[in-house]
Amino acid sequence: MKNQIWHQNITGIEGVAEAYDQFGTSLTVGDFNGDGKDDLAIGVLFETVGTVKNAGAVNVIYGSNIGLTSSGNQIWHQDSPGIQGVAETSDYFSKSLAVGDFNGDGKDDLAIGVLYEDVGTIIDAGAVNVIYGSNTGLTSTKNQLWHQDSPGIAGVAEAYDSFGRSLAVGDFNGDGKDDLAIGVLYEDVGTIINAGAVNVIYGSNTGLTSTGNQIWHQDSPGIQGVAEKSDYFSNSLAVGDFNGDGKDDLAIGVLFETVGTIIGAGAVNVIYGSNTGLTSSGNQIWHQDSPGIQGVAEKSDYFSNSLAVGDFNGDGKDDLAIGVLYEDIGTIINAGAVNVIYGSNTGLTSTGNQIWHQDSPGIQGAAEAFDGFGTSLAVGDFNGDGKDDLAIGVPYETVGTISGAGAVNVIYGSNTGLTSIGNQIWHQDSPGIGDVAEASDYFGSSLTVGDFNNDGFADLAIGVPGEDVGSISNAGIVNILYGSAIGLTA
Repeated sequence: MKNQIWHQNITGIEGVAEAYDQFGTSLTVGDFNGDGKDDLAIGVLFETVGTVKNAGAVNVIYGSNIGLTSSGNQIWHQDSPGIQGVAETSDYFSKSLAVGDFNGDGKDDLAIGVLYEDVGTIIDAGAVNVIYGSNTGLTSTKNQLWHQDSPGIAGVAEAYDSFGRSLAVGDFNGDGKDDLAIGVLYEDVGTIINAGAVNVIYGSNTGLTSTGNQIWHQDSPGIQGVAEKSDYFSNSLAVGDFNGDGKDDLAIGVLFETVGTIIGAGAVNVIYGSNTGLTSSGNQIWHQDSPGIQGVAEKSDYFSNSLAVGDFNGDGKDDLAIGVLYEDIGTIINAGAVNVIYGSNTGLTSTGNQIWHQDSPGIQGAAEAFDGFGTSLAVGDFNGDGKDDLAIGVPYETVGTISGAGAVNVIYGSNTGLTSIGNQIWHQDSPGIGDVAEASDYFGSSLTVGDFNNDGFADLAIGVPGEDVGSISNAGIVNILYGSAIGLTA
């Protein structure tokens, strides 16, 4: 079907487009009403709620047999009736989003990071709101607010912790209820400032509960690596079953990890699931100086700026895509790249790993300084061949002579993994795509994947937070590209 554009001035959509709202800053997908059609949650990071500036909000647009439609759409914030918390200036409600079925009722639920939520008198400690799905979609019934001072939760709320900076969902103990991993980017570990940590809250028949919750960092017993100042463990999170054992595993980006003596090279810790949840048994750490991994660890590469998981070769084990935001390509500084590490019966392994960038043979586009290739990542089966495909945001891509217009590269899966065959590049000057490429639109800043029309092909939602809506600067929009038997199409 035809591609779509969504923003807050579309007829019937709740909210009003305002300057610098940045509609589309974050995106995620779930089936909130259990009708078999995926729905789209859209973060509006700088939404003004009443007179409260930058409180933040989330728009939800529901899927149908004809794709996303304004029918029954919603807007949520901390002043929505019944929702826990209070909208406050610069809370940044929607900085991160994630979806899971935390109570196992067959309807997806929405977790919303509130980056700068004050917890009591503790400024900017951070929190996560959880809104549960129902037959009629998301509802305030039994909604929750979680932070490190919630009863029974490991850790202690501290100023500027940024609890909720990143979120990811998986079933780490295989009990059929999803669990929530919450990045605490600036968590101090002992006396180590801003080392970073991850809280994990487990699902149950009644939803998320503090029972058995965990906190993980690089000084947790048995975990590879060492907590260091400003490592930023948890800057990104992703979940997959890398060893095919039926329990999800957690990949954790460590953006500023020092590799040997190389400052800011970046790394990824992987903690594996078990019948009792995440466990240090068999955990791993990966970086570009790991044996056999393509690329070389360099200062400020930011390996792990973004993470995404999919089964690119269709072998039943998930694979991990890792954005390397400031990877140099030859002499082209900070062009960006993506490493891909494949799963196996024993978990992630260097066998067959790959590195992709815009100067990879056959890939559309050309590597340019500060393109931001790999800023965002999303995975889906756009052509329905049973192998997942990888969408890569390049939000600072120059389109023609238009600086910062942004683009998205798509690399398709195959029996041997990702391959350049049939790869695509999309931007707002691509034939048939709604709107027009403009300077500093940043098309591709955020990405997510869902099947919005229930046709069996994954569809791609693309955040364009710098898009002007009419004369409204940086209000932001979301472009939707629909999948087909030949892949994404306008």
